[in-house]
Amino acid sequence: MYLLVTPMRVRGVALTVKERLRYRATRVNVMVSSTVSQELGRATNVARAVVGMPLDPDALPPLMDATLAGMSVQGFVLSGIEYIDGCAYAQSWWCREG
Repeated sequence: MYLLVTPMRVRGVALTVKERLRYRATRVNVMVSSTVSQELGRATNVARAVVGMPLDPDALPPLMDATLAGMSVQGFVLSGIEYIDGCAYAQSWWCREG
């Protein structure tokens, strides 16, 4: 499903509302699937932000343990954990039509 996605954190630190509104949303195909995670060593729901062809890199780091944190008429929020350079950070994606 193609959506506009805005990350709500940078390396685990929450962005303010003003910072989120200034952040340029990325139009991506949001895909959620259950898979075995190397980092977590178990099965988990993984959200991916796919931009193009299957071998192209994703627009955002995958969101491990992805859960639906909230939903309204303006969109929904997926929350989970992202790994950047081997470190785990809390992350949420604000997803909406666009």
